[in-house]
Amino acid sequence: MPHTVLPSVPTGELRDRLRRVRYVFTDLDGTMLAPGSCALADAKGNPSIEFVSTLLALKQAGIEVIPCSGRNRSMLHEDIRLLGLNSFIGEMGGLLMIDNSESRWEYYTADMPYNPAWGYSPHECIEATGILDEFSTRWPGLLEYHNDMSTGYKHREVTVGLRGEVPDEEARAIIEASGAELDWGDNGFLNYISAPTTLKLPEGVKGRAFNIMPRGLNKGRGIERFCHLRGIDLSETLAIGDATSDFLMADYCDTFFLVENGLKNPTAEAFLASHDNAFVTQGRIVDGWVSSMRCVLAAQQ
Repeated sequence: MPHTVLPSVPTGELRDRLRRVRYVFTDLDGTMLAPGSCALADAKGNPSIEFVSTLLALKQAGIEVIPCSGRNRSMLHEDIRLLGLNSFIGEMGGLLMIDNSESRWEYYTADMPYNPAWGYSPHECIEATGILDEFSTRWPGLLEYHNDMSTGYKHREVTVGLRGEVPDEEARAIIEASGAELDWGDNGFLNYISAPTTLKLPEGVKGRAFNIMPRGLNKGRGIERFCHLRGIDLSETLAIGDATSDFLMADYCDTFFLVENGLKNPTAEAFLASHDNAFVTQGRIVDGWVSSMRCVLAAQQ
Protein backbone atom coordinates (compact mmCIF):
# COMPACT_ATOMS: atom_id res chain seq x y z
CA MET A 1 0.00 0.00 0.00
CA PRO A 2 1.57 3.35 -1.02
CA HIS A 3 1.91 5.85 1.77
CA THR A 4 4.26 8.56 2.98
CA VAL A 5 6.40 7.59 5.98
CA LEU A 6 7.63 10.37 8.23
CA PRO A 7 11.39 10.92 8.11
CA SER A 8 13.46 11.36 11.25
CA VAL A 9 14.30 14.93 10.17
CA PRO A 10 11.75 16.77 8.01
CA THR A 11 12.76 18.94 5.09
CA GLY A 12 11.11 21.22 2.58
CA GLU A 13 7.31 21.60 2.65
CA LEU A 14 6.95 19.01 5.42
CA ARG A 15 9.33 20.93 7.66
CA ASP A 16 7.40 24.15 7.04
CA ARG A 17 4.15 22.36 7.84
CA LEU A 18 5.42 20.85 11.09
CA ARG A 19 7.15 24.04 12.17
CA ARG A 20 3.71 25.66 12.50
CA VAL A 21 2.38 23.00 14.89
CA ARG A 22 1.40 24.29 18.32
CA TYR A 23 -1.41 21.86 19.21
CA VAL A 24 -1.30 18.05 19.04
CA PHE A 25 -4.64 16.24 19.35
CA THR A 26 -3.80 12.67 20.22
CA ASP A 27 -5.60 9.37 20.65
CA LEU A 28 -4.44 7.41 23.71
CA ASP A 29 -4.83 3.62 23.55
CA GLY A 30 -3.11 2.13 20.54
CA THR A 31 -1.40 5.46 19.88
CA MET A 32 0.20 7.53 22.67
CA LEU A 33 0.32 4.95 25.45
CA ALA A 34 2.09 1.59 25.58
CA PRO A 35 0.05 -1.62 25.96
CA GLY A 36 -1.88 -1.58 29.22
CA SER A 37 -2.19 2.23 29.00
CA CYS A 38 1.34 2.58 30.37
CA ALA A 39 3.39 5.77 30.12
CA LEU A 40 6.65 4.17 31.21
CA ALA A 41 7.10 1.48 28.58
CA ASP A 42 7.78 1.10 24.87
CA ALA A 43 5.55 -0.64 22.33
CA LYS A 44 6.92 -4.04 23.37
CA GLY A 45 6.19 -3.37 27.03
CA ASN A 46 9.82 -2.85 28.03
CA PRO A 47 10.53 -0.16 30.65
CA SER A 48 11.18 3.18 28.96
CA ILE A 49 11.06 6.91 29.68
CA GLU A 50 11.14 7.93 25.98
CA PHE A 51 7.47 8.92 25.99
CA VAL A 52 7.80 11.06 29.11
CA SER A 53 10.96 12.80 27.90
CA THR A 54 9.34 13.52 24.52
CA LEU A 55 6.20 14.89 26.18
CA LEU A 56 8.38 17.19 28.28
CA ALA A 57 10.29 18.34 25.19
CA LEU A 58 7.01 19.24 23.47
CA LYS A 59 5.95 21.31 26.47
CA GLN A 60 9.30 23.10 26.53
CA ALA A 61 8.86 23.87 22.83
CA GLY A 62 5.48 25.48 23.49
CA ILE A 63 3.46 22.69 21.87
CA GLU A 64 0.30 21.71 23.76
CA VAL A 65 -0.73 18.04 23.78
CA ILE A 66 -4.49 17.48 24.02
CA PRO A 67 -5.82 13.92 24.43
CA CYS A 68 -8.75 13.19 22.12
CA SER A 69 -10.28 9.94 23.26
CA GLY A 70 -13.35 7.81 23.77
CA ARG A 71 -12.53 7.77 27.48
CA ASN A 72 -14.85 9.41 29.99
CA ARG A 73 -14.27 12.46 32.19
CA SER A 74 -12.95 10.66 35.27
CA MET A 75 -10.35 8.72 33.29
CA LEU A 76 -9.17 11.69 31.25
CA HIS A 77 -9.03 13.95 34.29
CA GLU A 78 -6.53 11.56 35.87
CA ASP A 79 -4.63 11.20 32.58
CA ILE A 80 -4.03 14.93 32.20
CA ARG A 81 -3.27 15.36 35.91
CA LEU A 82 -0.55 12.71 35.84
CA LEU A 83 0.88 13.88 32.52
CA GLY A 84 0.83 17.57 33.35
CA LEU A 85 -1.67 18.53 30.64
CA ASN A 86 -4.53 21.02 30.87
CA SER A 87 -7.20 20.12 28.31
CA PHE A 88 -8.86 17.11 26.73
CA ILE A 89 -11.60 16.02 24.37
CA GLY A 90 -13.47 13.02 25.76
CA GLU A 91 -16.25 10.66 24.74
CA MET A 92 -15.51 10.78 21.00
CA GLY A 93 -15.72 14.57 20.82
CA GLY A 94 -18.71 15.00 23.11
CA LEU A 95 -16.99 16.31 26.24
CA LEU A 96 -14.74 19.32 25.76
CA MET A 97 -12.44 20.29 28.64
CA ILE A 98 -11.36 23.67 27.32
CA ASP A 99 -9.30 24.65 30.36
CA ASN A 100 -9.08 22.31 33.32
CA SER A 101 -7.33 24.90 35.50
CA GLU A 102 -10.45 27.08 35.25
CA SER A 103 -12.96 24.18 35.07
CA ARG A 104 -14.11 25.50 31.71
CA TRP A 105 -15.89 22.77 29.76
CA GLU A 106 -19.02 21.97 27.77
CA TYR A 107 -20.99 19.10 26.22
CA TYR A 108 -21.05 18.90 22.45
CA THR A 109 -23.78 16.82 20.77
CA ALA A 110 -23.30 17.79 17.09
CA ASP A 111 -26.61 17.13 15.27
CA MET A 112 -28.54 15.68 18.21
CA PRO A 113 -30.78 18.30 19.86
CA TYR A 114 -29.73 18.93 23.45
CA ASN A 115 -30.40 21.66 25.98
CA PRO A 116 -28.63 21.70 29.39
CA ALA A 117 -31.78 23.27 30.81
CA TRP A 118 -33.50 19.89 30.47
CA GLY A 119 -31.57 18.77 33.56
CA TYR A 120 -30.30 15.55 31.96
CA SER A 121 -26.94 14.65 30.47
CA PRO A 122 -26.82 13.66 26.77
CA HIS A 123 -26.12 10.07 27.92
CA GLU A 124 -29.32 10.05 29.95
CA CYS A 125 -31.22 11.35 26.92
CA ILE A 126 -29.91 8.39 24.90
CA GLU A 127 -30.98 5.98 27.63
CA ALA A 128 -34.49 7.46 27.56
CA THR A 129 -34.94 6.35 23.93
CA GLY A 130 -34.99 2.70 25.03
CA ILE A 131 -32.56 1.71 22.27
CA LEU A 132 -30.00 0.36 24.74
CA ASP A 133 -32.32 -2.47 25.77
CA GLU A 134 -32.09 -4.02 22.31
CA PHE A 135 -28.33 -3.64 22.16
CA SER A 136 -27.84 -5.19 25.59
CA THR A 137 -29.73 -8.38 24.64
CA ARG A 138 -29.13 -8.77 20.88
CA TRP A 139 -25.66 -10.39 20.96
CA PRO A 140 -25.10 -12.32 24.24
CA GLY A 141 -21.42 -13.08 24.74
CA LEU A 142 -20.44 -10.85 21.81
CA LEU A 143 -21.35 -7.39 23.09
CA GLU A 144 -21.43 -5.71 26.50
CA TYR A 145 -21.21 -2.29 28.07
CA HIS A 146 -17.60 -1.13 28.30
CA ASN A 147 -16.82 -0.92 31.99
CA ASP A 148 -14.23 1.86 31.56
CA MET A 149 -11.62 0.19 33.73
CA SER A 150 -14.27 -0.79 36.28
CA THR A 151 -15.67 2.73 36.78
CA GLY A 152 -18.86 1.65 35.06
CA TYR A 153 -20.62 2.83 31.91
CA LYS A 154 -23.07 4.95 33.94
CA HIS A 155 -20.22 7.40 34.48
CA ARG A 156 -20.41 8.44 30.83
CA GLU A 157 -22.13 11.72 30.11
CA VAL A 158 -22.51 11.98 26.34
CA THR A 159 -22.02 8.57 24.70
CA VAL A 160 -22.60 4.90 25.45
CA GLY A 161 -19.50 2.71 25.51
CA LEU A 162 -19.70 -0.89 24.28
CA ARG A 163 -17.14 -3.58 23.50
CA GLY A 164 -17.10 -6.93 21.76
CA GLU A 165 -17.47 -7.88 18.10
CA VAL A 166 -20.69 -7.47 16.13
CA PRO A 167 -21.58 -6.58 12.51
CA ASP A 168 -21.47 -2.81 12.13
CA GLU A 169 -24.22 -2.81 9.51
CA GLU A 170 -26.63 -4.59 11.86
CA ALA A 171 -25.86 -2.18 14.69
CA ARG A 172 -26.49 0.78 12.40
CA ALA A 173 -29.76 -0.80 11.23
CA ILE A 174 -31.01 -0.98 14.83
CA ILE A 175 -30.29 2.71 15.30
CA GLU A 176 -31.92 3.66 12.00
CA ALA A 177 -35.05 1.65 12.80
CA SER A 178 -35.37 3.37 16.18
CA GLY A 179 -35.57 6.82 14.63
CA ALA A 180 -33.19 8.15 17.28
CA GLU A 181 -30.73 10.86 16.25
CA LEU A 182 -27.74 8.67 17.00
CA ASP A 183 -24.68 7.17 15.30
CA TRP A 184 -22.66 3.96 15.70
CA GLY A 185 -18.92 4.45 16.06
CA ASP A 186 -15.94 2.07 15.81
CA ASN A 187 -13.24 3.09 18.31
CA GLY A 188 -10.68 0.49 17.31
CA PHE A 189 -9.43 -2.91 18.41
CA LEU A 190 -9.11 -3.73 22.10
CA ASN A 191 -5.59 -4.24 23.45
CA TYR A 192 -7.08 -6.23 26.32
CA ILE A 193 -10.44 -6.78 28.01
CA SER A 194 -10.58 -5.62 31.60
CA ALA A 195 -12.60 -7.56 34.16
CA PRO A 196 -15.40 -8.10 34.93
CA THR A 197 -16.67 -9.21 31.55
CA THR A 198 -19.46 -11.33 30.08
CA LEU A 199 -17.78 -11.57 26.67
CA LYS A 200 -17.14 -14.97 25.11
CA LEU A 201 -15.54 -14.02 21.83
CA PRO A 202 -14.51 -16.70 19.31
CA GLU A 203 -10.87 -17.75 19.41
CA GLY A 204 -8.66 -15.28 17.61
CA VAL A 205 -11.17 -12.42 17.79
CA LYS A 206 -9.72 -9.44 19.69
CA GLY A 207 -12.91 -7.44 19.88
CA ARG A 208 -13.42 -3.73 19.35
CA ALA A 209 -14.60 -0.74 21.33
CA PHE A 210 -17.82 0.87 20.09
CA ASN A 211 -19.80 3.97 20.87
CA ILE A 212 -23.45 4.88 20.49
CA MET A 213 -23.34 8.64 20.26
CA PRO A 214 -25.21 11.75 19.13
CA ARG A 215 -25.69 11.90 15.36
CA GLY A 216 -22.84 13.63 13.58
CA LEU A 217 -20.55 13.47 16.60
CA ASN A 218 -16.97 12.38 16.04
CA LYS A 219 -13.49 13.31 17.17
CA GLY A 220 -13.01 15.61 14.20
CA ARG A 221 -16.06 17.70 14.88
CA GLY A 222 -15.15 17.77 18.57
CA ILE A 223 -11.77 19.22 17.59
CA GLU A 224 -13.47 21.77 15.36
CA ARG A 225 -15.66 22.95 18.24
CA PHE A 226 -12.71 22.92 20.66
CA CYS A 227 -10.60 25.05 18.32
CA HIS A 228 -13.47 27.50 17.86
CA LEU A 229 -13.82 27.91 21.63
CA ARG A 230 -10.06 28.29 22.12
CA GLY A 231 -9.46 30.48 19.05
CA ILE A 232 -6.98 27.99 17.58
CA ASP A 233 -5.98 28.38 13.92
CA LEU A 234 -6.21 25.23 11.78
CA SER A 235 -2.67 25.71 10.46
CA GLU A 236 -1.30 25.14 13.98
CA THR A 237 -2.98 21.75 14.50
CA LEU A 238 -1.85 18.16 14.18
CA ALA A 239 -3.71 14.95 15.06
CA ILE A 240 -2.41 11.42 15.58
CA GLY A 241 -4.23 8.12 15.96
CA ASP A 242 -4.69 4.53 14.84
CA ALA A 243 -8.41 3.76 14.48
CA THR A 244 -11.22 4.57 12.06
CA SER A 245 -12.62 7.06 14.56
CA ASP A 246 -9.24 8.83 14.53
CA PHE A 247 -9.20 9.15 10.74
CA LEU A 248 -12.03 11.67 11.04
CA MET A 249 -9.66 14.04 12.84
CA ALA A 250 -7.69 14.50 9.61
CA ASP A 251 -10.47 16.59 8.05
CA TYR A 252 -10.34 19.10 10.90
CA CYS A 253 -6.57 19.39 11.44
CA ASP A 254 -3.78 20.62 9.19
CA THR A 255 -1.77 17.41 9.49
CA PHE A 256 -2.51 13.82 10.53
CA PHE A 257 -0.16 11.07 11.65
CA LEU A 258 -1.18 7.40 11.50
CA VAL A 259 0.83 5.23 13.86
CA GLU A 260 2.22 2.22 12.01
CA ASN A 261 -0.09 -0.30 13.70
CA GLY A 262 -3.02 1.59 12.20
CA LEU A 263 -2.06 0.20 8.78
CA LYS A 264 -3.80 -3.02 9.83
CA ASN A 265 -7.09 -1.18 9.85
CA PRO A 266 -9.13 -2.32 6.81
CA THR A 267 -10.08 1.29 6.04
CA ALA A 268 -6.51 2.64 6.27
CA GLU A 269 -5.63 2.23 2.59
CA ALA A 270 -8.62 4.21 1.37
CA PHE A 271 -8.08 6.84 4.05
CA LEU A 272 -4.43 7.42 3.15
CA ALA A 273 -5.23 7.53 -0.55
CA SER A 274 -7.79 10.28 0.00
CA HIS A 275 -5.78 12.46 2.43
CA ASP A 276 -2.59 14.13 1.26
CA ASN A 277 -2.15 15.61 4.75
CA ALA A 278 -1.72 12.14 6.30
CA PHE A 279 1.64 10.53 7.09
CA VAL A 280 2.61 7.17 8.62
CA THR A 281 4.94 7.05 11.60
CA GLN A 282 8.09 5.02 11.99
CA GLY A 283 7.12 2.57 14.72
CA ARG A 284 4.03 1.10 16.33
CA ILE A 285 1.89 2.59 19.11
CA VAL A 286 3.97 4.69 21.54
CA ASP A 287 7.17 4.09 19.57
CA GLY A 288 5.51 5.66 16.53
CA TRP A 289 4.14 8.48 18.67
CA VAL A 290 7.59 9.26 20.05
CA SER A 291 9.32 9.13 16.66
CA SER A 292 6.69 11.35 15.05
CA MET A 293 6.79 13.93 17.84
CA ARG A 294 10.57 14.04 17.55
CA CYS A 295 10.06 14.77 13.87
CA VAL A 296 7.82 17.69 14.88
CA LEU A 297 10.44 18.89 17.36
CA ALA A 298 13.18 18.66 14.71
CA ALA A 299 11.12 21.01 12.53
CA GLN A 300 11.19 23.60 15.31
CA GLN A 301 14.97 23.93 15.11
